[in-house]
Amino acid sequence: MILNDLLDLVGKEKRKKERVKAAQRFAVGMGVVAAVSVTTGILFAPKSGKETREDFKKKAVNTVETIRNTVQKKAETVKDSAAHAAKGAYNVIKDVHEKTESVKKDIKDGYHEMTQDIDKTAEIISNEL
Repeated sequence: MILNDLLDLVGKEKRKKERVKAAQRFAVGMGVVAAVSVTTGILFAPKSGKETREDFKKKAVNTVETIRNTVQKKAETVKDSAAHAAKGAYNVIKDVHEKTESVKKDIKDGYHEMTQDIDKTAEIISNEL
């Protein structure tokens, strides 16, 4: 059961990472589309060369800032996902350790009870002989 929980956790994290990668690819694609659209609009606008260059520079700076913000948000999401996965894995490992200790104690207690029963049985047999 613990192994299944661990495998489920790994599977969830893998799907989450795939969604993050897809979102990043989408953001990059949107950035490219935006850059192409802005460039096309600027190049066909009826402005002087100096004004066109200034507009192009402003749009490029805005696009870079937008992409930077998107990448930072996605990086934070990945970091949070990794922290969540680490915490989940820690909890599973801790649970396994606790159950292992419980099983060890049960085995030790069972061993002591069994040796006492064997001693009593040996004593009874000895007395009857």
